[in-house]
Amino acid sequence: MSRGFLWFAQNNDKTDYVELSITLAKSIKRWNKHNKICVITDEKSKFDSEHVDVVKVVRQDDSAAHDIKWANEHKAFQISPFTHTIKLEADMLWTTNTDWWWYHLWQHDLLFSVDCFDYRGNVIKHTPYRKLFERNHLPNIYNGLMYFRRSKKAQNFYEIAKHIVKNWTQVKTSMLIDCHDKYPSTDVVFALAYRIMDPTAKDLIDYEWFKFIHHKPGVNNTMRAMDQNNYLYPNKSGDAVYIGETRVDRVWHYHDKELHARII
Repeated sequence: MSRGFLWFAQNNDKTDYVELSITLAKSIKRWNKHNKICVITDEKSKFDSEHVDVVKVVRQDDSAAHDIKWANEHKAFQISPFTHTIKLEADMLWTTNTDWWWYHLWQHDLLFSVDCFDYRGNVIKHTPYRKLFERNHLPNIYNGLMYFRRSKKAQNFYEIAKHIVKNWTQVKTSMLIDCHDKYPSTDVVFALAYRIMDPTAKDLIDYEWFKFIHHKPGVNNTMRAMDQNNYLYPNKSGDAVYIGETRVDRVWHYHDKELHARII
């Protein structure tokens, strides 16, 4: 039985996701030494790191002409080399040991981070960034922290996601209200796929601990701050990361790519 972490790293004109990926891989290995890491990239994004166990290159890059590289993420199930996979995003940081998660996760076929944390560890259910979710009654799930195992249910979920991505122009106009995303946002695609598969969300599992800290201002109630990063002053001391007066002891989705150079 194999288990490991997986995410996509495709560079664009603004962000070096390979560099971010290496930082994430280092942090996972620091806290979870016995877990494998697989990063999926493209032929243009050169990848070489001792901290990554498996590098997979997508030969058919469905996001080649896109400014935002979302269109390949439905391939995670097909590409993952693991029986049990935790899927992440590249702009995240591990700050604690989570080996014990597996004993809960592998009882299930498919599991998501439902809602997220603010930097103080409060569960945040409503943010200004998810009006589309509320308008369309989509489950408030995040692809940035999700788990799947090699199973029919997970395979079915990713097949639905694939069809949504492949028909995105039609889907966003005929199946969603007020969706103006030019490219198939993975959070929206996965939320819609899950709603199609489980319309009443009766099988949606919400583990309180399986969530990440989201660094967006609307989550942390710092929208009025002139500069959230100057206001909260994220900083690092040794292996410890601090945001405001709080030491981070959860998975942190820092989102703001400028923080990578500042914190790491």
